[in-house]
Amino acid sequence: MKLSLHTAVLFFPFVAVGLAHSEEAEGIEFFEEKIRPVLVKHCYECHSVEEGKSKGGLRVDSMRALRQGGDNGPSVVPGDLEASLLITAVQYHDSDYEMPPDGKLPDEVIRDFERWVAMGAPDPRVRETATPEEGSEIDLEAGREFWSYRSPKRVSPPAIENPEPNLSPIDRFVIAKRDEEGLVSVASARPETLVRRLYFVLCGLPPSVDDVMKWAKALGPDLDQEVLAELIDTLLASPRFGERWGQHWLDVARYADSTGGDSNNIYPNAWRYRDYVIDAFNEDKPFDRFVREQLAGDLLPASSEKEWAKNVVATGFLAVGQKLVGEVDDEKFQYELVDEQIDATTRAFLGTTAACARCHDHKSDPIPQSDYYAMAAIFRNSQTHYGLLDAQARQSSTLLNLTGKGLPSGRPALSPEAFAQLVAERDEARAAMDEVRRMIRSKDEDVSRAKLRRSRTKEDRTAAALEAYDENGNPLTWVMGVEDREEPVETHLLVRGEIDKPGPVVEPGFLQVIGRPAVIGENHSGRLELADWIASPENPLTARVLANRIWHWLFGQGLVRTVDNFGASGELPSHPGLLDYLAVRVVEKEWSVKQVIREILLTQTWQQASTYHSENFERDPDNRLLWRMSPRRLEGEAIRDAFLTVSGNLEVGKPNVPLLDAVGEGTVGQNVVEPEIRAIKSNLRSVYLPRVRNVLPEVLSLFDAPDPSGVTGARETTTVPLQALYTLNNAFAREQAAAFALQVGARPRGEQISFAYLKAFARFPKDREQQIARTFFGRFASLEGDEVTDALTAYCHALLCSAEFQVLD
Repeated sequence: MKLSLHTAVLFFPFVAVGLAHSEEAEGIEFFEEKIRPVLVKHCYECHSVEEGKSKGGLRVDSMRALRQGGDNGPSVVPGDLEASLLITAVQYHDSDYEMPPDGKLPDEVIRDFERWVAMGAPDPRVRETATPEEGSEIDLEAGREFWSYRSPKRVSPPAIENPEPNLSPIDRFVIAKRDEEGLVSVASARPETLVRRLYFVLCGLPPSVDDVMKWAKALGPDLDQEVLAELIDTLLASPRFGERWGQHWLDVARYADSTGGDSNNIYPNAWRYRDYVIDAFNEDKPFDRFVREQLAGDLLPASSEKEWAKNVVATGFLAVGQKLVGEVDDEKFQYELVDEQIDATTRAFLGTTAACARCHDHKSDPIPQSDYYAMAAIFRNSQTHYGLLDAQARQSSTLLNLTGKGLPSGRPALSPEAFAQLVAERDEARAAMDEVRRMIRSKDEDVSRAKLRRSRTKEDRTAAALEAYDENGNPLTWVMGVEDREEPVETHLLVRGEIDKPGPVVEPGFLQVIGRPAVIGENHSGRLELADWIASPENPLTARVLANRIWHWLFGQGLVRTVDNFGASGELPSHPGLLDYLAVRVVEKEWSVKQVIREILLTQTWQQASTYHSENFERDPDNRLLWRMSPRRLEGEAIRDAFLTVSGNLEVGKPNVPLLDAVGEGTVGQNVVEPEIRAIKSNLRSVYLPRVRNVLPEVLSLFDAPDPSGVTGARETTTVPLQALYTLNNAFAREQAAAFALQVGARPRGEQISFAYLKAFARFPKDREQQIARTFFGRFASLEGDEVTDALTAYCHALLCSAEFQVLD
């Protein structure tokens, strides 16, 4: 009988464990008399926890470890003598596998092992089903009274005294709160400031000189709202919008091009998920659909094979996370993989730290441990495909082949000569590996572990390179993603989160504190039902969390500053009524991110200047009450992209082939070396640069790009000397300054300073700045040729190194 804990809060006090059949009892007796003594005497010395050894990744001191096997596969497959490497080893039929190494066992003992495996390899060396030490004391009904677990309600904007005409409901919420605290409003931003702000916030790029002049003039000093709406719509329709806002979501989705962790392996196909995200924001894909596709796209109905293939790519959300692919224990790896997926899913979409309930009930939120394992049961019944070389990762995986489904291949077809070269390289590597195997069997020559690894890696890399194409050299379409397992697996609650302490069986389900009970179809993993539950307008968290993320990305801080944590350990909202209003608007606007952005941008609140006000600052130094627009430094991506834009060197569009193809597959620090990754050069936007965990591009790591090992909805902002030294001394920065100077030098002399300021800062220089520039260039009036160019380059470089260039006002 299965014991489900998902619908119960208290645990049963004990779980009885017994032998169901006398045959099983006889098998255990056979093991104890014939098998265990031999394992202890001949095998434990090199393959047990007690001795602290697991040669070849193999342990034989527990049933799970023995069946899992080591580097070469399962040691025991119950009922299958041929597939059991332990039988091959004791029979001495293969010189690669001879155990024990100091001599063959007697024939009678070997027959005992054969009989044992044939009867199903009964093995009692697993602890009895563990019993939780105490029941959950969480009061779910009381928990549902917490602010974030209550459904958002439409709140009427509060009344304010002497309202200005055309105030939006959002403005009324903000002004009422400000008035309560005795704060005063600041003026609206200048038109050119607003143009620059809009370009960076929506597209992550500075406006051109022509665009600054055109839109600032059209806006006028009173900020014509119809013109502003036209500009907003123009930028929302730009392909650059998806690149900017896609990067925001990629931070949340902990996107990277490698596994990170203990053995940092390259993901050669992660780019498909990145491009999916960019396209989704450009298309204004409804966010509820966006949720469903990322969690269960493979299970959604589709009108065409191409639509279904795109949906499968979306499930890359569950595949791109950090993985400990060097882990020897298969079951432990699977639990770590599932834990990462639970953490990413609940924090990204629900602002909830459900993974904190892995080892015990959540310490601060109403999430019993049983809820964690109810979600684990969903993800354990899904197969994650991420694709790594077998020789480079103990926990390698397959990819999904979607060739012919309408997706771009991402790589050009090979010429017959190039294809033949790949075949030759594969055959050469295979022959070399066969020779290494021969040398090991013959024992004619010692083969070092390093040589064996290099040979296996080369064999795997050349085979993988060839497997990317069909027999005619046409590229195949391989995809990271998930799919349901063919056969369901049971999930036990693990006492204190320990794998060897399984408790009762837990059925797939959701977090009980949030909404309706789980209804999951028979033979379903529950992933589609989970996606529908998260994307439901009845879920109290999803629309709130999205609205708050949008606010954060527009203002630099959310109404709830802990954007990934809406629980008791997170912050309370500064404007609860406004957050509820926005959450309701998200659903009313059919989950359109662009429409919510547009509504917020057309508010007086967002159009404020960043003017300092001493009394306001004294009362509200963090600007939680939104009395001005807080200045904030641009992200590393925007700074780099602005350098390229101002210099005229930015290449727009997606890369023709993945940039990481230049280094191939494998493990960073072994067959893929860090200098090769850092040597990849491109003038494409920063969102397309390789995101190898622990090897981020220098400019991004210096300017606080997040560690993609986990969900990051809000980046840190630091100020350190290395940032200034980079912009002053790095070859990239100097090259962009030189290209910028060529553009400035091509203008008539009387326009050069104004052009440079408009290009760099989207404004005209002040009189004092004009005077400083004239004085500087006056020193070089007698120079000619390259010396003049050098002076102009130094001036342009100084503008690019200034704080104003890197700050959004």
